[in-house]
Amino acid sequence: MKNNIYLFSNTILSRKDNSFYLESFPKSDPVHQVDFCEEELNNVILPGQNFQGSGNTKHIPAESIEAFYSFGEVRFNSQFLKCLSLYQVPLHSFNYYGNYLGSFIPASAEGSGEIQLLQFAAYSDPSKRLYIAKAITTTAIKNILALLKPYSYQGADIEENIIKINSILDSARFANSVSELLGFEGLARNIYYSSWKEIFTKDINFVKRVKRPPDGLINSLISFGNSLLYAACLSEIYRTRLNPYIGFIHETGDNKLPLVYDLSEIFKPIIVDKIIFRVINLNMIGDEDIKHTSKGFYLKDDARKKFVNEFENRISTVIQHKELNRRISYRSLIRMECYKLINYLTEKIKDYEPYKSDY
Repeated sequence: MKNNIYLFSNTILSRKDNSFYLESFPKSDPVHQVDFCEEELNNVILPGQNFQGSGNTKHIPAESIEAFYSFGEVRFNSQFLKCLSLYQVPLHSFNYYGNYLGSFIPASAEGSGEIQLLQFAAYSDPSKRLYIAKAITTTAIKNILALLKPYSYQGADIEENIIKINSILDSARFANSVSELLGFEGLARNIYYSSWKEIFTKDINFVKRVKRPPDGLINSLISFGNSLLYAACLSEIYRTRLNPYIGFIHETGDNKLPLVYDLSEIFKPIIVDKIIFRVINLNMIGDEDIKHTSKGFYLKDDARKKFVNEFENRISTVIQHKELNRRISYRSLIRMECYKLINYLTEKIKDYEPYKSDY
């Protein structure tokens, strides 16, 4: 299995034969130049001036890498980009606050204009778009319920909320438009988040989801975890023939990568939220791991490293897939979701049924 490479220190990235050559800057703390250039359009990675590395180097065979995730400052040259392209390795970049900035996505040798035309045709067809959006949204709500139920069995006082979410799920199945569907999804998530205080084993100040900027520890964890999941979904979409710019729930044009956001809804409860419950209830991350700035709260670097480690463990976890009758990782499930959508668009399968957790 290929590995994701997470870069937290400031790193010089280069190519050496058929390997990636990583060398840290003399200073180990991330520079986070985004602090001095917060405008969204300026958040780009550029080759910097020549630097002498610290001598802390690492060689990684290119064929062993799934993707790079960069949280510090990185410097590289065209040879490094050529190697990324040759081995089809994405590079995902995050800013000082742990928010996803963007990706270098190599040109795909397996792109398909036919698939993208079918994808756009499905988006343009109101009934087909609603069908796909409804399948994703209702499955996301089912996965929320699947995550909540074990905690209810263990004594968390959330049974009433589970009943309410089930009722919303029943209503969502009969939604007549994507906007109406989004309304049901929002209601379900609000009730879902209100249940979290019953799941945490200690007193945590979390009332509702606040995004821009996060207003505390839990919202910072949600934002950071979702950013990691978006990058993982983009990597898997890239390795199929789908277009990440054409989604079905999120409007094309209103979001940068609507299909990424669509597919991530399926996996947020079973990957990101599950990790949050774990790091909080095991006291791995706490209030001391966040900083408050004029732009809101964000996770300190050590907390990000802990969360990334849990994220990598989670998406690499192998589970028994009942329908396939074989063991498969969560990362592979995301890619399978892409192929499942492709098979529906090409009419190889009649019904599109996203992955439902068996919690």
